Amino acid sequence: MWKSSKYISILLWTLVLVSVVLCGYAFVGCGRLDKGQLEELMAVINPMLIWAYILVGLAAALAVFMPVPQVAKNPKSAVGIAVGFLGFIIVVGLSYAFAAGDPLPFTPGHEPVTEGTIKFADVNLIAVYIMLFTTIFVTLGTSVWNIFKLR
Repeated sequence: MWKSSKYISILLWTLVLVSVVLCGYAFVGCGRLDKGQLEELMAVINPMLIWAYILVGLAAALAVFMPVPQVAKNPKSAVGIAVGFLGFIIVVGLSYAFAAGDPLPFTPGHEPVTEGTIKFADVNLIAVYIMLFTTIFVTLGTSVWNIFKLR
């Protein structure tokens, strides 16, 4: 077994513990608030958002740096990593091309949402849709392929 598995297990349990504590804090804090207390609500939710950003950054860093030892041992595996990265770039590029970014009518009493925010949200939603449909298509396609291959 890998020598560092003990440290990774401790790290994962620490991340889970921090997540559970922050979720508990958010649930208890939101339960005490009345309607109309936006500032207090944001004070409760902001630590959860910051933690989510930290976890996304950690996942991105691990996704980039974890394959490095594998590539050092087997340089041919870099081709697979490059193809995956190129596919990701293509999905984001297609999403950006299809994203509208048209301004929305805003509700009175609220600030209007900027065009950049709408474009960013559209790109993310379209990228998720593309990846979801690709996953479904590949899953069904490989299942059908395996049925015909076994006969």
